[in-house]
Amino acid sequence: SPPLGPPSAPVERSPQIPTTRPLDIKPAPPRQRPTIRVDLQQLNDLINLVGELVINRTNLELQAGDLRAETQSMRQQIRQLQKTGGSLRQEYDRLSLPQTQSSHAGFDALEWDHYSEFHSTAQTIIDTSQGINESATRVDAVALELNGSIDQLQRITQQLRNRVMQLRVVPFSRVVDHLPRALRDLSRQHDKDVNLVLLGRETKIDESLLEALRDPLLHLIRNAFDHGIEPAADRTATGKPVSGQIEIAARHQGGQTVITISDDGRGIDPQRIRQQLVERGLLSPEQAAALSQAELYDYLFQPGFSTANQITDLSGRGVGLDVVQDNLRQVNGSVKVESQLGQGTTFMLKLPLMLSIIPALICEINQQRLAIPLDAVDEILQVAPQQIQRVGSHQMLHWREDFIPLVSVGDLLHLNTSGVTGPAPELPEISVLILSGGEGIMAIQVDRLLGQQEIVVKPLPRPLSKPFGISGSTILGAGEVILILDIDDVFGYLTTKARAANQPQTQPRSTTPAAPVLHARPEQDPAQVLIVDDAYSVRQLLSRSLRRAYYRVQEAKDGQDALDQLQRGLRCDLIITDLEMPRLDGFGLIQSLKQNPEWQQIPITVLTSRTGAKHRSLAEELGANHYLTKPYREDELLQILTYLLQKTTQFAHPNSHPSLSRGSFYALHS
Repeated sequence: SPPLGPPSAPVERSPQIPTTRPLDIKPAPPRQRPTIRVDLQQLNDLINLVGELVINRTNLELQAGDLRAETQSMRQQIRQLQKTGGSLRQEYDRLSLPQTQSSHAGFDALEWDHYSEFHSTAQTIIDTSQGINESATRVDAVALELNGSIDQLQRITQQLRNRVMQLRVVPFSRVVDHLPRALRDLSRQHDKDVNLVLLGRETKIDESLLEALRDPLLHLIRNAFDHGIEPAADRTATGKPVSGQIEIAARHQGGQTVITISDDGRGIDPQRIRQQLVERGLLSPEQAAALSQAELYDYLFQPGFSTANQITDLSGRGVGLDVVQDNLRQVNGSVKVESQLGQGTTFMLKLPLMLSIIPALICEINQQRLAIPLDAVDEILQVAPQQIQRVGSHQMLHWREDFIPLVSVGDLLHLNTSGVTGPAPELPEISVLILSGGEGIMAIQVDRLLGQQEIVVKPLPRPLSKPFGISGSTILGAGEVILILDIDDVFGYLTTKARAANQPQTQPRSTTPAAPVLHARPEQDPAQVLIVDDAYSVRQLLSRSLRRAYYRVQEAKDGQDALDQLQRGLRCDLIITDLEMPRLDGFGLIQSLKQNPEWQQIPITVLTSRTGAKHRSLAEELGANHYLTKPYREDELLQILTYLLQKTTQFAHPNSHPSLSRGSFYALHS
């Protein structure tokens, strides 16, 4: 037992602290928010409604501006009316004072006012103007409230647009994050050191584009790894780092998603492409030699075309870049290639956004309106003609101690100038926009600036192919449809033109008949094509496609208009006509042409939405040379035109042109 001792004071004990290890309590997992599945078409409809909401909001802003302007004008008229009424009353009082007599006994004229009917009318004018002025004040208040409501509507529309966009967009990383591992596997398998750089991983893209992008990106990565990046010994010999580099970058520009795949490899050898074209019998040596570098690159996307010496699993087992182009066309996208021998190659993919609302400058060019994305505009200038200098065939503008190229947008896009008569007026100053892009700085000339506006970018519907220089269309608040300039195409045009100027001149292309060329370039005088269609949009799309292929184009709105132009002396080498048109339809036009000895030798291609055998048979019997149905493929149409023009050169009799036989009539279509 413990020893006895004096009692100790009670000790206040603290609560016992357990010596055992506390339990590891994990935080409760976040509660998942409830979700629902929505039909994709319903989501697309919602996105389209947001676009329509923005368009109508813009229209409302324009109407509010008109209301303010009319209110100011009305106030000016009211002030003038009040001034006139007051002057009228004072003048009446002055003239009538000596003659007036009081109507009441005992009051003279100075003691009692006398009012005639004329005086009452003047007073009525003054009272009415005051009432109108009060109404104008109330209209001002309503207009002010309307402006506030429009501002609130704009904020709500912006929030709604952002929320709706989040329903469909995903980060670009969803498409590319698996590629570094795939490239590492290729590097180990083939003993080639290649790094992959990903830029713009957080760029938002439409989720519906994921499937369309996966295969093209993987194919282009393997293509760059196999054909682009050289072996280590070759890179060392040329002073390059041993490790090759492939870069994938994504960004938004002008209402489009732009994805570039670049490598620092050997580049594309144009002579190798020319050699393949000749060896495959696609072109004669003279034709191949006359092709520009851009035209040569177009052949890389033809089915089955490859510059590989042997077919391997890495090179796609014979599957070429046509797969990339076909996948992009399914989502209304496009691809183009730029390459420098010994420096590398860049593929640029352009994809439309499901809903893109961007600020843009509205310009007028050759009496047509055009939208230019504001994110590409660095500066707006008014320059004197003396500031523009010509160097060879190029126009240059002196800007910030440097000379930059100046391009006329009207000439670049071949905008129709048929409605403009007489020489262009000499202007004291020229409107110029300074544009910046991935390839440098340039200036474009426009006729008139109409102001800045927020626009909804609408991609061109399938199966229409993308016109050169145009990224899409938009609808202004007043309901007018205008086109949107493609900045990358403009810079690409300048790059191609500069390279062509630095290349040695080649001999003209031979006129020896050969296999059809998709982009025909006549030797001296480009062929003239007459487009006959009552739809303005169809004529414009066809015109731009043909002008890009170096044809001259004339338009007619129906068969009678076409005959009138021919009777006035229009010379054309080929006619593309619709069937259903007012005044004179396509059948009547074909019959009239074939009955006239002067015109019966002109080849005729029918382009119509009528797919029936009866329509096709009647067109052939009347003398049409080919029958193509809408929707059509641009490359197929260009191939048909080249074929028909080559047949015409073989049968040069002035009074007869042999129609194609039934077999050849359908040969190209099959």
